[in-house]
Amino acid sequence: MSDFSHCIVQVALKIPFANTLDYQLSGEIPTDLIGRRVRVPLGKNKLLVGVIIDTKNNSDYKQLKTVDTILDEQPLLNKNNLLLINKSAKYYKVSLGEMLMTALPAWFKKVDNPAIPQEVWFKTNVDSEQARQQLKKAPKQWQVFDYIQQNGPQMPAALSHLSASASALCKQLTEKGLLQQSDRSFIDNKHIEQPDFILTADQQQVLNHIKNHNHHFNVSLLDGITGSGKTEVYIRSLLPLLERGQQALVLVPEIGLTPQLFQTFSKRIQGRLAVFHSGLSDGARARVWQQAGNGHVDVVVATRSGIFTPFKKLGIILVDEEHDLSYKQQDGVRYSARDLAVLRGQIEGIPVVLGSATPAFESLRHALNNHYYWLTLRSRTNQKALPKIQLQNLDSRKTHGGLTRQTLDAIEQQLDNGHQVLVFLNRRGWSPKLLCHDCGWIAECDDCDAYLTYHKHNDRLLCHHCRRNYRLPEFCPDCGSQEMDTLGVGTEQVETAIQQLIPDFPVIRFDRDSVATPRQWQQQLDRVRTGNPCVIVGTQMLAKGHDFPTLSLVVVVNVDNSFYSTDFRAEEYLAQLLIQVAGRAGRAETTGQVIIQTHQPKHDFFHTLLQQGYEQLARNGLKQRRDMQFPPFSHMAIIRAQHRFEDKLEAFLLELIDAIGQDPAVSVMGPLPAPMQKKQKLHRMQLILNANNRRGLHQLLKQLLKKHNPTQGPVRWFIDIDPVSFD
Repeated sequence: MSDFSHCIVQVALKIPFANTLDYQLSGEIPTDLIGRRVRVPLGKNKLLVGVIIDTKNNSDYKQLKTVDTILDEQPLLNKNNLLLINKSAKYYKVSLGEMLMTALPAWFKKVDNPAIPQEVWFKTNVDSEQARQQLKKAPKQWQVFDYIQQNGPQMPAALSHLSASASALCKQLTEKGLLQQSDRSFIDNKHIEQPDFILTADQQQVLNHIKNHNHHFNVSLLDGITGSGKTEVYIRSLLPLLERGQQALVLVPEIGLTPQLFQTFSKRIQGRLAVFHSGLSDGARARVWQQAGNGHVDVVVATRSGIFTPFKKLGIILVDEEHDLSYKQQDGVRYSARDLAVLRGQIEGIPVVLGSATPAFESLRHALNNHYYWLTLRSRTNQKALPKIQLQNLDSRKTHGGLTRQTLDAIEQQLDNGHQVLVFLNRRGWSPKLLCHDCGWIAECDDCDAYLTYHKHNDRLLCHHCRRNYRLPEFCPDCGSQEMDTLGVGTEQVETAIQQLIPDFPVIRFDRDSVATPRQWQQQLDRVRTGNPCVIVGTQMLAKGHDFPTLSLVVVVNVDNSFYSTDFRAEEYLAQLLIQVAGRAGRAETTGQVIIQTHQPKHDFFHTLLQQGYEQLARNGLKQRRDMQFPPFSHMAIIRAQHRFEDKLEAFLLELIDAIGQDPAVSVMGPLPAPMQKKQKLHRMQLILNANNRRGLHQLLKQLLKKHNPTQGPVRWFIDIDPVSFD
């Protein structure tokens, strides 16, 4: 402590009119103020949480308010954290306070919160055979022990799908000496698994490269086909860094992938691991921040928001499935965690590895231009060929729940052989449309420009955009006809059709309706991982990362919509989706097969992807984008706006165009209706800005924000930098 009588601090707050405000501190003042949270007064009787960004000796303002409380005993954010957040705020065109409040877990944004609660982890203390003998008369305890033995250290909350009294069972097992308890996840030498396989030549070459370049900032694109062993490369690339006392951040795109990767790492890494994602409690996320910042955690496996986690000695950042759209935040501050991972690596002076079987075109261009090291894995670790892909022409074929008779026969054959089957359809519900056959009326949402989806389990029509639901009409509202029927299929209908036509095997459905909680997700996943023959019906949540050893057949339903999209990235996204889904098949001893049902089997897209591969499709796509001057050969931003009245919305956007002015280096398209023109009763329009020069585009947007504040005025609008979608 330094005994200063007073000090002036600059505090970043989530306020619309300034990046920072000046406050004074009095009394005994810590020397390391920057990065600490403070509670400060604003206005007459309001208290806010902010972060000290800087200190100074005097202020332009004479009457300063005094900081109410310093909330942290030591800085929560270090110099590199603050630099990352500051650069992010400038790039994504938001205030420093807004970026800070996006980065901080909810626990640290509370004006008044207690100490962060402690957590309890359990791991096995003995081998399975000893525990089995001891627990012969305690089947529930054995079930919990066996699960922890199979899946690595667990918190009781993660075992709730096994038993509602999981916490009590863990304590009983600990009293018997079968489990060991800790306040954080930990692994010791006794249970570290040593791999019983030899790396492929590709894996060894890639690993040697990463190890030889792990002392400084660089970006490697790990481009490996599905099943080529990227996870093994991740694990072995971490080990020398952890031995040097450094930490690692591993990003995954979905909450559902964190347990699987965490379990894999926990069996192989001697160290302390943690997970960080939105499914955890506020206290649990705050605890991970605190432990990583203090150096008490070695590896953090996290989703998008984990990119801001403070570390004491960060040594590497790994981004798995780097192409995935989930890395781009789609509300609030629209940042890309993948792009910020590269920025953070540069700030920290550490390596960044971006892994994918289907790299984003932007990442591939960086590799082609030698901005990223391009590391390739082109053979599967099981030495089996990639799944055989068959295009099935739907023209003139009758379908049952969206599946042809030929497809159903193939499914039944694989089940009879003891294998599992995945039917992929990125559309939930029973049917995406309710149609009147007499006049052509289609049920639409009153509040959104969207068709209503029929959900049979509750006999309701649901809008998937605003969640409003409607009763099924007895008569057509337009012509009074009763000749109404559903059109198209969703996961609900596919599940029912398979249950009726192939009744001897279970059907397990994964979508937002059947898997609404982490507990339901784990229960469904555990059913699949028994390896017993079953049909898995799933949406995009199952398309990536999951390893089902006995899965031999993947069926893809309804892919043709992408060919009619106005988004220039539609075919890129479709190719990534198809390859990721296809990669679930034939990953262990089974031979993989993929059936893609389509009305357009002769489309150039299929010819290129299936005959020449993803890389050639990407090269062709990059050439087209260069010719059209679309990203990544240009830099794009979209100004998105919404208002209750369409005419006022258009007039406002025309005002913005006048404020933008004429700049020959930046093209402005609009005002244009958004692909979904109305959502939750609000009309939506946008301006698309495209420029050859990034600096010029950002300078123009900076000038625009000086004239118009998005948080003020009747029209709600925001800027989306580097958009990944037009809607």
